[in-house]
Amino acid sequence: MLSDDRRREIADFLKTRRMRRQPEELGLPRGRRRRTPGLRREEVAAAAGVSAEWYTWLEQARDVQPSAQVLTRIAEALRLEPHETRHLLTLGGYAVPASGADVPPAVSVSLRLQRLIDQIEFGPAWVFGERWDILAWNRAASVIHGDLAGLQGIERNALYQLFLGDRLRATLVDWDRHGRNCVAKLRASYARRVDDPWFNELVTLLRSRSEEFERWWNENDILVFQEGVKHYEHPEEGRLVFDFSVLDVMDERMSSLRLIAYVPAPGTGTREKMEKLLAVREELVLD
Repeated sequence: MLSDDRRREIADFLKTRRMRRQPEELGLPRGRRRRTPGLRREEVAAAAGVSAEWYTWLEQARDVQPSAQVLTRIAEALRLEPHETRHLLTLGGYAVPASGADVPPAVSVSLRLQRLIDQIEFGPAWVFGERWDILAWNRAASVIHGDLAGLQGIERNALYQLFLGDRLRATLVDWDRHGRNCVAKLRASYARRVDDPWFNELVTLLRSRSEEFERWWNENDILVFQEGVKHYEHPEEGRLVFDFSVLDVMDERMSSLRLIAYVPAPGTGTREKMEKLLAVREELVLD
């Protein structure tokens, strides 16, 4: 049985994707009477081989139980990308871990993993949990996030800091684009945690306190993690440019951990600026 929350997520996801498709993509004539953008429900239903009434119920979050095969046909009708199809199937309960626990599995960061990120001397590095809680970090991370050790509870969460903190909004170049992308990445993870109060604690908080997060959350975009480049405007040293990579921690004792590693981009002077900033912080600590 799908929960009410899962049915609503499926409905919202399908509606947003249907509105983005054009009839020409399905080989259908546009006609003169089409008043709304996107496809009609009956067009998607016909392409997927289901009744228009049943598909309407699905988009209305009514109590229907779509099979994996039907969801796959709907994904094909909507011309979804492979990761979008996986997301839809996960929402339907076909890729959700069997445990379904309300409390997240205990996570820990080993001394070896902490030593690894400590060796990235001039590149900020963090270990995130599945909800983007910051579980470990190196000395250079303080240049980006400030005093992480001084944060408590959900405040030590990367998305909380991105949307509700002042520091990243002021320093991260192209904040809107990165914020939108982060919401889409969280959306992809959320498919596994729709019924989880622990995960929903963060989502509910951000939706209630950030207009941008609420708007982008309702767009229902999803993204997978990728490497890239980030620019920051530091108040003392100016532009800092980092190449970054995201790595899964493949150790069954540490559940759903990701290592985010920044490396100063060559030819930007970022390494030299990081050396100076970290030297100043070291002096302050010694004083």
